Amino acid sequence: MRPDQEIVRRELGERLFAYLMGRPADMRPDEADPNEAALARYKLVPRVMAARQGIDITLDFCGRRIAAPLGVGAYAADRLFHPDGVLPVAEVCAELGLPLMISEECLTPIQTITALHSDCWLQIRGAGPLQRAQTLIEAAFEAGVRGILVSLLAPTHLRPGLYPGGVDIGQEIMDRGFRTIAERAGSHPVEPFPTWGWTDLKALAAHAASMGLPVIAKGVLDPDDAVRAFAVGCDGVMVSNMGVRNVGRWVPAVSQLPAIRAACSKPSQILLLDGGIRVPPDVVVARVLGAGLTTIVRPVVLALVEGGITAVRVLLTGFINAITSIVSWMGADKLEDLKPGQAVIVG
Repeated sequence: MRPDQEIVRRELGERLFAYLMGRPADMRPDEADPNEAALARYKLVPRVMAARQGIDITLDFCGRRIAAPLGVGAYAADRLFHPDGVLPVAEVCAELGLPLMISEECLTPIQTITALHSDCWLQIRGAGPLQRAQTLIEAAFEAGVRGILVSLLAPTHLRPGLYPGGVDIGQEIMDRGFRTIAERAGSHPVEPFPTWGWTDLKALAAHAASMGLPVIAKGVLDPDDAVRAFAVGCDGVMVSNMGVRNVGRWVPAVSQLPAIRAACSKPSQILLLDGGIRVPPDVVVARVLGAGLTTIVRPVVLALVEGGITAVRVLLTGFINAITSIVSWMGADKLEDLKPGQAVIVG
C-alpha cells in the first residue's frame, strides 16, 4: 500500500522530492517524522463477540455523507508533481465519496476541480489584508466549493531557511510560469509577519457564513485556541502542526487531540486531525481519540507521482477497506461505537 519513495525521487528530482517530504532544517537526517512517530505509539484494543449486524464507517461531514472518516488534504503546486495536477485525485475522491481539500497555491483552476468533484474545500492563508481572504472566499463560492479552511499556523515564511525541505515552492512556481488559484482570483501575495487576530478570523467566518460556507481553522494545537476559534464562529478546528514542515519541534498533532476534544466537547464542534497519517490504523486511532475526520496528503501525492490515478485509487480504496475491517475487529458496527479506551499509548 505504501508508495516507493525512491521511484518518486527519480521522477521528481531532488528539489521537488525534498519539498514534498518537507523536512525542516532543525530535524536530523535520521530523525523520524514526529507526527508519524507519535501516531505509531498508539495501539488499538480489539473487542470480541460483539454480534455485529453490519459495518458502516460512513459519517456526516458538514451536511454531506462521506464514505469514511478520511479526506485528502491540500498541497501546493499540484502541476509540478503530475501533468494533470490534482485532477486525478479529485476523480478518485469523487468515485469513493471522500472530501478533497485544495490549496490556494494549487495551479489547477478551482472551477476545473469542482466540475470534477463537488465535495471540495479551499484552504487559504490566514494572513495578508482581510480583503484578500474575502476575495478568495468569494471566488471559491462562485466555483462551488463546500467550505473554507484557514491556515493559522505559519501562514507565511518569515525568514529564508524555513521553507519545507529548503525549497521555496513559490519561486519554483514563478520560474515555470504557472498561476495559482489565489493569483487567478486577483489576490496579492501575503507579507511576512502577519498581524491577524481573533477579530479578523471572526470577520472571515462571518463573511463565509453569509454565503453558506462553513469555516475550519487549521493549525490549532492549544485547547484554548480551539475554544476561541469556535467562539468567533468557526464550524470546525483542524488539529495540525502543518506536517512539521517548518519547525520539527512543534508538538505532534495527535498528542494534542485528546485535550482539545475535552475542551470542545459539544456535538456541533467538529474536530479534524492532520499530520502523519501513513497507514489505515492511524485513521482509526484519530477517530477513537476524538477526530471526526482525518486528512491524508503525502502518501496520496507519492502514489500519484509513482503510478498516476490507478495508484491513487488503489491507495485510497485500500484505506477504506482496511478501516472497515479494523472497526469490525474492534467490535463496532459503526464509528460511534468505538470507545475512548480502545487507543492506548505503548512505549
